Amino acid sequence: MTSEIEKLIIRPARLTDRDAIFAMSKEIWGGTDYLHLVWDKWFVDPNGGLLTVTLEGEPVGVSKVTLLAPGEVWLEGLRLHPRLHGHGLTKQINRYSFQVAAKHHPRSIRYSTGAGNAASRHLGESRGFWLIARARWMWGKARKRGRLNSRPAQVRELNAVFRFITDSDCCRATGGLYGQGWKFPELTRTRVRDLITKERVLIYPKLGHLTAVAIYDIGAIDGDVCLGFIDGPGSQVGTLARDVLRIAGGLGDSDASAMLPDGRQADLVFNAGFNLIEPARAVVYELGARGFSDSGESFEATMWRALYSAEESIADALTGLLVARASRELAGQNVRDFVVRHLLPGTQKEMYGKLEVLTTRLKTYELRNIARAIFEHFMTEYGMAGEFVRFGKTSVSFVYRGRKIAAMRPNSRSFDLILGPGAGPCFPREFSPSADSVRLDERHFDPDTEMYESVTLRLSKEEHGRSARAAIDTLMRRALGNGA
Repeated sequence: MTSEIEKLIIRPARLTDRDAIFAMSKEIWGGTDYLHLVWDKWFVDPNGGLLTVTLEGEPVGVSKVTLLAPGEVWLEGLRLHPRLHGHGLTKQINRYSFQVAAKHHPRSIRYSTGAGNAASRHLGESRGFWLIARARWMWGKARKRGRLNSRPAQVRELNAVFRFITDSDCCRATGGLYGQGWKFPELTRTRVRDLITKERVLIYPKLGHLTAVAIYDIGAIDGDVCLGFIDGPGSQVGTLARDVLRIAGGLGDSDASAMLPDGRQADLVFNAGFNLIEPARAVVYELGARGFSDSGESFEATMWRALYSAEESIADALTGLLVARASRELAGQNVRDFVVRHLLPGTQKEMYGKLEVLTTRLKTYELRNIARAIFEHFMTEYGMAGEFVRFGKTSVSFVYRGRKIAAMRPNSRSFDLILGPGAGPCFPREFSPSADSVRLDERHFDPDTEMYESVTLRLSKEEHGRSARAAIDTLMRRALGNGA
């Protein structure tokens, strides 16, 4: 297979690839793949690029990069011949697709897949994609008769409609997207205006202040009517859903689909008639974590620190939930122990155990208690546990963004707390917390701020612990505030 990997070529699709791609498609998903319905459209689509994967000149895969709007890139149609699965080749295709996407200067890159498509989900997650929405794909029988109980929105109502959409639970649940089959474009003001112009935005009631909105579109695969957004009071959501089925019937369709977020909206629409078959479950991924600026610390690291700092509270919350949902009355402490053993990292048990070994160097209980309190402050306030703590034979270090920014070094009758460098200048020359000694490191003096990056405190008394925790707060505020 190594020689085959070396011969794998990814290039822009050619018209002559068509027959081989269709033949490959028949071997995917038991012959139910939709590729034959869209390949011709994708081939002539000027917005993005259709890629063919070849092995020794023979087409064995395909990938589509679609530009939905300036800066809005959608990835779809990643296929590879079944005989080539399991060799990591989809990573190569994905990597090349990224190169094509980058040419469009994307501000977002997204894709969707079935909730059970473990391979696609793992590939996306390994490439930095994060889940932003869960949806249900449903079908309903079109209604051939009956007048609409809602009406199409008018362009003059754009402000009110867009405000309703952006304030809705449905919009929040989909991360600001709407379902267009298995494609999820952004609900931007420009796109909503375009949908209103096409009379694909329905509002209820016909007269008076709008209280419910539905958006449908025409699916790109087989041209079906697809309900992609809906919200409002329960009975009105049902009314709008049935109106979409009437619109499908008026277009001569036998059925219509809906792609809506898991939860209330999907339940209401299913009960309103989109219940021909059991819903399929979809997930939507987006490259990068939302609302996370590049501070030099990864999103994962930030989340692990948050988890470590809140582990006790999370254990309490999960315990309460499981006790309430259990089929019989259970002892709360037993349930909490189950949570810590099986659902949470259980970091504190490991951390305290290692600290206990280290602090045997301290000869008095008072000193060991001070050391434990300082360690606990790092852990519970700033999530410094797990991979953010490094134990040595004679010291323990605390790590932020891969750099040691603090350490504790026990002696027999005292211990040193070293704060910095690595967080930036934060200690003034007159810094004088309660301690046996305070040593500012002249090697890390910043003349612009006249502050020091590093200080060593020698601690031996109970009151030293309180001052030490205040000094730690100074250090961590600086580290977290400037992304040091």
